[in-house]
Order: sequence, then C-alpha cells, then structure tokens
Amino acid sequence: MNDLITNFIEKNTIDALNNLLSTNDSGEITASAATVASIFGSGFDISSEDSVKKLITSFKKNLSLLIQKTWVDSADVSLKEEILVKLEKYCLAIEEDKWAEVFTSFTKILDEVIYLMFGSMAKSDDFAEYALRIDPEFGIFWWYVKSLPESNEWSNEKNKAVMLIAMFFLANY
Repeated sequence: MNDLITNFIEKNTIDALNNLLSTNDSGEITASAATVASIFGSGFDISSEDSVKKLITSFKKNLSLLIQKTWVDSADVSLKEEILVKLEKYCLAIEEDKWAEVFTSFTKILDEVIYLMFGSMAKSDDFAEYALRIDPEFGIFWWYVKSLPESNEWSNEKNKAVMLIAMFFLANY
C-alpha cells in the first residue's frame, strides 16, 4: 500500500504523517497536521477555536447525513442507528475537550461508516488499493485512517490534531 500511495501523494506528506504520529512537540504536531490535511484541500486551521468549532459542526452534520443517506440491507439498519448514537456521544465528548478519551471510539465510528458505504468489501485486505483506484481522494483518506494506531497514549492536543484531519476530509466529502 505504501508503494501505491506514493503515486497519489508526495513524499513530504508521508513524512509529515510519520512525524505527526511520532512527535510530542506542539509546534511539530500543528505543522505536520497542516501538511497532512493539505492533501484534502485548503482551510485547515487548528490554531483557531472558531475554525475548530465550525469544523466539528460541519463534520457532525455531513457524517450524520452520509450515514442516514447510505442505503443498507435491512440487517444493517440498526447499525446505522447505533453509529448515529455513537457519533452523538463522541461529539459531546470532544465538545468537552476529551479528545484523548475518545480516540478509539472515533476510529471505530469511521470503520463502521465505511462498512455501511462499501459493505464487506471494506473488510477485505485489498480495500485500500480498491479505494485508491476508484476514488483517489477517498483512498488517501482511508490510507490516513489506517495509518493511525488502534489506540494510543498521546496527549489531548495530539489526539485532537489527528482526529481533526479526518474530520476535515469528512466535513468536505
């Protein structure tokens, strides 16, 4: 996958992601997050609380709509409802600045939403390559999400930066 991703994004972005995941320096977190987010467009600003609040609002609205509009088999209707409840709880927690506490919930929500969108294909080993080929921007997003650890002991600030990058993509998807 990492070989294929270099066809879609520049090495400095990959380096920025690696730096983001390994650093604890506040300035490097902000700079690396901005570089990584730039692959999803312009306007990413985690230094402004107003920008962050607007991003969270857009993320919640757009992801809720995506979940609600996704066609699923009757067996997955309850999953849609569960994800919406999880999303609401997640957003309440981040509004209380509990970013580090909800990292695992966030990645689980993303996995479940992608499952709703793509079905069992999302669980296959070659899904990342498939996503890159059918929708490169979404494939890059999925590469980013799958680059994140399953859990971490990062600071609240670092968890916030990492999650805001994914929110930035989803708020504009």
